[in-house]
Amino acid sequence: MNSKPLEKTVERIVPDTFESREAYLLYLRHVFAYEQFIRQTRDDIDVLELGFGEGYGTSMISKHCGEITALDVNPPSVEYANETYGSQKCRFMHFDGHTIPFEDAAFDAVVSMQVIEHIEDDHAFLDELQRVLKPGGEAHLTTPNRETRLAPDQEPWNPFHVREYTAEELDTLLLSHFDQVTVSGVRAEPAVEAIEAKRVKRGLSAYKLLPDFLKRLVTGDYQSAYGTESFFLSDDHPRKGMDLYAVGTKVI
Repeated sequence: MNSKPLEKTVERIVPDTFESREAYLLYLRHVFAYEQFIRQTRDDIDVLELGFGEGYGTSMISKHCGEITALDVNPPSVEYANETYGSQKCRFMHFDGHTIPFEDAAFDAVVSMQVIEHIEDDHAFLDELQRVLKPGGEAHLTTPNRETRLAPDQEPWNPFHVREYTAEELDTLLLSHFDQVTVSGVRAEPAVEAIEAKRVKRGLSAYKLLPDFLKRLVTGDYQSAYGTESFFLSDDHPRKGMDLYAVGTKVI
């Protein structure tokens, strides 16, 4: 018997419950990040994910790795994900949000998508990621790019975000914990980036208050118009990315 379906929130995307074109494109952007992780890593590795949301991304990775263990602080999410996506290669566990319940050097790779912006002590968070990585292991993170969302001195308008990072800030932070770091920008075709720019500037507007069926009339058949092929990584201009995709490597 399946658990009660997870409630969709501004911080948890639940597939097949898209009320707007903007929500669908945000989902695709997250799926794209998981696809990038899969493309950049071997298919025999053991993976840890911190903060899995609904669990669909963890399930994607499980089809392309040895095993994956995913941790989250929300017990209903853990129960739902285990019943929906759990398998011998894919398990979901609750943890306290501070100490990862595994020994040092336990994993080949760590994934944490759209999580670090929620963490009060980001240095302690990264210390834990680095600790559980094997030598040569990589931590893959995504986070919103503050340069395309906020004015220079503006606080995050998302009330769940403790802070947001520029590409330079994220690079500096990760270099204090990892031996090698790359930061790329998650870009998209011009039409998609224009839609995202309007979304982050709109705030609470009349559009947000429209019933779902009117939103569909406004935006048309968006699910057939876009896919993850609409997105790409930019190493040359990460500052222009909608999100930042960072990889930190633990050499020794």
